[in-house]
Amino acid sequence: MCRRSLILSVVVLAGCAQQANVEVEQEQPKPVSTDFKRLPSVLKVIPKTEEVVLYEGLPSDFWEPELREREASRKSTIRLHGYPFYDEPLALRPGDVEQVTALFCARGTFKHYRAQKPCGGYHPDYCVEWKTGAEVTRALICLECGEVKIFGPGAELHCDLIPEAGERLARFLKPYQKNRPPAASAG
Repeated sequence: MCRRSLILSVVVLAGCAQQANVEVEQEQPKPVSTDFKRLPSVLKVIPKTEEVVLYEGLPSDFWEPELREREASRKSTIRLHGYPFYDEPLALRPGDVEQVTALFCARGTFKHYRAQKPCGGYHPDYCVEWKTGAEVTRALICLECGEVKIFGPGAELHCDLIPEAGERLARFLKPYQKNRPPAASAG
């Protein structure tokens, strides 16, 4: 009996000596409401903004998984609402702040979310962040599929951009590509 306990103890300890492969789980994106009635409440803080900053998204994990992994290991990143962005906020030029803010304040910029697009899944290329005191509103924008996830102080919304708004945003935002390698343009 004693010998059996000793053997069992050795086996247990030997098993504990092996290094376990444990992955640290990162914050994963959570489902976001597609109830279009939320639009006014998610946009309400934007017109009163005191500060606007831009974050650049990492390459797509669908189209460029190796490049994304390399970028994540080489550069400082943050996660906003479960999505990775380069840590360095980019300052928008004053004229661009006004144009992007006006675009996001216009209800006609958005339409109801329709089914998942064939672009490899939602992947935010940019995050525009509006700050007013302690209140923050963020718009995570996928230029490839024209989807946006907006997170306001009291509500969030996943919706689509009308094509014209998506094109205007691309014209405003693509020149701010700083960290992402050129081959990893919006997508």
